Amino acid sequence: MGFRFGIASVLAAVFLIPAGAEPARADFQFGSHIPKDATTPDPADLYRMFAGRTEDWGSGSYAYWAPDGTFWAVNEGDQSVGRGRWHVTTRSRMCYEGTWAWRQDFGIETRRARNCSFYRQDAAGEMWSTTGSMADPWFPFSGSSLSAGNTVAARYEALLATLGISELRLLD
Repeated sequence: MGFRFGIASVLAAVFLIPAGAEPARADFQFGSHIPKDATTPDPADLYRMFAGRTEDWGSGSYAYWAPDGTFWAVNEGDQSVGRGRWHVTTRSRMCYEGTWAWRQDFGIETRRARNCSFYRQDAAGEMWSTTGSMADPWFPFSGSSLSAGNTVAARYEALLATLGISELRLLD
């Protein structure tokens, strides 16, 4: 069995990591690192962390994670809305898939999108997350971005009306 390395990883190893740098230090220099003591949180705990809460994504963007596995999202700045389903996997990934709609030129554009985030918790109890792959940068995840209840519903309905959409359905 041979090993295959992509050119990007070879170039990063040759040009980006200073000679003599320890791998953990190199990770810190070129993106957020995840502590070595971080472990996978229990999927049920991760589900409970999101279910029935609104997440503030910043800059006027919010998502409500309903306990029944549905979600609604708004981005007031971009005047876009999203609706779909979310779940937590047995590997403690929080995934959502839905339909997004926004005003484009003189009409409304829609597309289907899917996103999954990995979560890990360090020995101090701090949660870390990344999207994409385990090799992507990790960022501290603050539970302070989550608030109890659905504060998205009124914003969602208002943006649907602004966009002239009566209902947003999950695209196939």
